[in-house]
Amino acid sequence: MTNRVTRWLMPATGVVLGLLIGLAELSRGAAPAMAAVSVVIVVAYAAVISLLRSRSETAGLLSGLPVDERWESIHMRAMAAAAHILAVVLVAAFVAVEFGGGDAMPYAGIAAVLAATYLGSVAWLRWRS
Repeated sequence: MTNRVTRWLMPATGVVLGLLIGLAELSRGAAPAMAAVSVVIVVAYAAVISLLRSRSETAGLLSGLPVDERWESIHMRAMAAAAHILAVVLVAAFVAVEFGGGDAMPYAGIAAVLAATYLGSVAWLRWRS
């Protein structure tokens, strides 16, 4: 049952996210064709990755279902690197906007979510082990 839920999570998320992006486009006055293109891009990406994940180790990794322990390790290291780079980019953007006289609170909010998620994950994993 877990595999079935996990297998359909990416395509379902792609459809929901695509529809939300399409609705956001329409709400800001975009042409219906542009909103449809936005939906198709997101849904097609999720569908292609989902279809290729059993044939391609990279697609399996992108879908969140690595094929073996080696790819699981690559996935974990790639996610850690992405989180570190995102943290550095957020701090740099915060400083640049702050010195530029703009509102840096959106960057601070995203950085706070990133930090809280990391600390919460560490606490959860420590509690489970």
